[in-house]
Amino acid sequence: MASKVLLDANVLIRFLTRDHEEHYLKSIEIFRDIESGKIEAMLMDFILAEVIYVLKRIYKLEKKDISSALKKLLLYKHLYTENKLVTFEALEIYADKNIDFADALLCAKKKLEGFEIVSFDKDIGRCLK
Repeated sequence: MASKVLLDANVLIRFLTRDHEEHYLKSIEIFRDIESGKIEAMLMDFILAEVIYVLKRIYKLEKKDISSALKKLLLYKHLYTENKLVTFEALEIYADKNIDFADALLCAKKKLEGFEIVSFDKDIGRCLK
């Protein structure tokens, strides 16, 4: 039986940036175990938002590059999110619109699941057009 883990932001950040060699090598092992099914991993939306924030604000990566890298990770068979379809859509919206990832998640839920968005945030309108 595969062990079940919750992934923290730093594991993804080390894997994607290779800025700490020891942690990077350990993250490779973790993702190999996820890919093989030895580990079943859950990536929570708020953790994904933290990863995106750090990659954009601290590492100064482009939104399209962040979105592309994270979508590749989400293709791992044994890596789960709260709703993979919504997460993929949110990453698309995030890369294409001038909004943050939290707003992109709201927009994705609206688009795919029919929710209405109640917000005072004017930026939210960018994804509704």
